[in-house]
Amino acid sequence: MSTSKRAYSRGGCKECKRRKIRCPEDKPSCATCVRLGKVCSYPLPGERVPRVSIRALANKEIPLNDSPEPKAKKSNPKPLTIQMYSVDDFGAKKKKRRLRLDDDYLTNNFNTETNSPISGNNNGYLSNSKSANNNNNNGSNTTDNLMQQINSQMIPPIKPALSITQASESMLSTTSSSSLLGGLYNDDDLNLLASDLNNIVNDIMFTSNMPNTNDSLIDDNFFSPFNYPPQLPDLNDIPKHIPLDYIKLKTDDEKRYLAEFYHEFASQILPFGAFDKISGTYYNPVRDVILIYAAKEPFLLSAILSQGAKLSFQKTSKQSDHDNYGSYLSRCLRLLGPALSKNRDKSVKDDLTSNIESILITVLLLTSSNAMTEKLSWRPHLKGAKDIIIKATHSKIRSSKTLILCKIWFADFEILAGTSSHLGGTIKTDCDLDSVINFEDEFVKSVLEQFGLLQGGSFNIMSGYNIQMIYLFRDLSKLLNRKREMGEQFVPNQSLEYIRLISGFYEHYGKVYIDRKCLLPGPISTPLTELYNLVDSVPTTSGNTLYISWMDISQQAYALAGLITVFTSILLDPPDLPHIQDLNSKLVDLIKFVEQSVNSFTMKFPNGFSMIQWPITVAGINCTIKSQQPVIGKFFKICIELGSVSAEITLKRIKKIWELREKGEEYYDLHIKHENGEIDGIHIDNVAY
Repeated sequence: MSTSKRAYSRGGCKECKRRKIRCPEDKPSCATCVRLGKVCSYPLPGERVPRVSIRALANKEIPLNDSPEPKAKKSNPKPLTIQMYSVDDFGAKKKKRRLRLDDDYLTNNFNTETNSPISGNNNGYLSNSKSANNNNNNGSNTTDNLMQQINSQMIPPIKPALSITQASESMLSTTSSSSLLGGLYNDDDLNLLASDLNNIVNDIMFTSNMPNTNDSLIDDNFFSPFNYPPQLPDLNDIPKHIPLDYIKLKTDDEKRYLAEFYHEFASQILPFGAFDKISGTYYNPVRDVILIYAAKEPFLLSAILSQGAKLSFQKTSKQSDHDNYGSYLSRCLRLLGPALSKNRDKSVKDDLTSNIESILITVLLLTSSNAMTEKLSWRPHLKGAKDIIIKATHSKIRSSKTLILCKIWFADFEILAGTSSHLGGTIKTDCDLDSVINFEDEFVKSVLEQFGLLQGGSFNIMSGYNIQMIYLFRDLSKLLNRKREMGEQFVPNQSLEYIRLISGFYEHYGKVYIDRKCLLPGPISTPLTELYNLVDSVPTTSGNTLYISWMDISQQAYALAGLITVFTSILLDPPDLPHIQDLNSKLVDLIKFVEQSVNSFTMKFPNGFSMIQWPITVAGINCTIKSQQPVIGKFFKICIELGSVSAEITLKRIKKIWELREKGEEYYDLHIKHENGEIDGIHIDNVAY
């Protein structure tokens, strides 16, 4: 029996399908139709395009919809392989356990009640089978149990009545994102992101030495009914002020973990709050979007609770919290299967785009968590996210609002990695950097402003500086990439480009938001206004209170760090030169208030210290004045107290540099690959996150 030919163009236009040629699928008119002078139109979902001549169609020789269509041959989608690990899987001669989702599982319709394996269950979700648990009491690995349950259970989708804002609905299914992006993404994109998520979860479980967990650690009715408040009459375009109880959970542990994520982890992702001019309060737009999608996707909610359990364990050291951390991560993977299966059902409109955005958010969420651990193994898990974002930015199709938020989130990763890691960022070509780190489009700017990520004066709270400075760091990353590739053969011979960067960073150093000195003379007025945006109070050892402007501190810190990096890493100036030390002293002076600060957790934006971790890293590496070292050391100790493991690694490295410098020995350049590794031979992909 001969094998059937591969389709010429699944999403091709009618003319290309009729001619049986591959369609470039350009919108609104493909290049082939433009070249041939034909009218280009695309078939509706399910519409049949006869591959006959136009004359035959005009003479109605071929019936289109009058006659019944022949029964389509069932296509067997390529199964997704999900790899699940336990600690025991990493011993000698151990093989990865692979779960193969078969065709029947992948084509299950999770939208119909008849497919639900339970009847009479009020919560609408399948409880863990007790018999399955009993069968696994013989000491077999939990992974086997997870595999059995994935193959045997089906979980219907959640369809919450979203409240708070209409953005939650429009973001998940808007005309600009759903109908248009539907022609941009395909199943390969979805599976690539799913592979990212699968790998990062397993990597976290392995590096965290997760024990062999079982389902008894989490309540059988973990995904209890999601009860949402009724819709509010006042609806906005972007979600704001999503409350903690937006997602209704059942057990005290679940509520505690969600609260930890809500108050702690989300603030680590976005240290600076977005100021709402209407209410005069702050909100976290990234957290709001994550919660909106978590209400729709159980695997994302499971990832959220895993981070809450992790933070709880760090505070309480309770073994049950650590065990639940691993259990929620395992469940995140288990629930990924049904989410992917939903996409196979062609009756689910816009599910592909929604799934891609949900998994992309989950990948970025867990990557943020992984970047703050001592293993720092975040880089390999951004391949799918990088490819999705590059594909979207190269397309002429307008990106969805959610994708724009993910793009600036990813760009923040890329800039920090490109400037602070010895491996650089994940994007290596100048063309891709120009495409991804580009927010000049008016629609993109308006979306960022609607989210609150762009505050007054174009201050980007995701990165911690004016949005225009991101292009200087993008171009600096290109130079650093070139230097890493050339190694010790690098010669700084692009003088005009260096002058442009120096001029640009100097211009941004002169930008003032509230106060040039960054310290305010007294307390700010209440209620808050945009005039005093991101002003914080710092308690001191003397009992007094200092008032600082985070926007001015962060803006000046990044501009000075950019200048120092151009001089030292690109122009190869030694740090003991007068102009380098002058710039470095200005940078250290910005954080001199930490000498007398106490109880950083009582501040409104304590994670603001983590926001400027990279600039102070630059200050520490280039510090040659001994009196400045205690200030830098105190700063990093505050970051460590706030939970940044990368700050602990960075402080050790800086102290080693100081020690080598005192001995008159050379230290390794952060932006050059050395055969013998970095300081102390540590091969760590450290990023100041």
